[in-house]
Amino acid sequence: MDKIKNYLIRIFRLALSHEKQEEIVWKELKKLHDDAEWKYGVYEKEKYIETVFEISKNRGEFYYYMIYDGRFHCRVKVLEDYPVELTTELFVLAAHFNNILKDGVVIVNVNNNYVEFHRKTELLIPLLYTGEIHNQMINHYKFAKDIYAAFQRLVIEQEAPAIIIADLLKNNESNGDES
Repeated sequence: MDKIKNYLIRIFRLALSHEKQEEIVWKELKKLHDDAEWKYGVYEKEKYIETVFEISKNRGEFYYYMIYDGRFHCRVKVLEDYPVELTTELFVLAAHFNNILKDGVVIVNVNNNYVEFHRKTELLIPLLYTGEIHNQMINHYKFAKDIYAAFQRLVIEQEAPAIIIADLLKNNESNGDES
């Protein structure tokens, strides 16, 4: 009976206008944050939520969850105010990540000197599948921590981007993780 109910809900949601679909996903995103009792801020007009999660031990960062352009977006800054002299290496490391990530992109913003990890999913996926918003957030969070650690290693230890990526891939392979 639950399969039939879920099927009918999906059919109904597919028949809704784009605006109504966004509204449903937006309500589910807010409900998830509320139910989990996370510390967060809601920006109704812009349809985004700002939440602080740990990105490394004893360091929190603002994670942003947004709905626009028919997609569910997750983004977080993984490096702020980077040294300008490392710009080339930052681009190289970002390119390495972008080559191995299945979902998401690492962006180096040279105008404002920061690096962010941005992941987006077609709105239909969280609209049709219960729990997909949470899954997307968990995956974004997990990868953001690895990306943050890699960029910290580049800036603090001055390690070469190729070595950072090789170590990360080796570590993920031994842990059975996929990007």
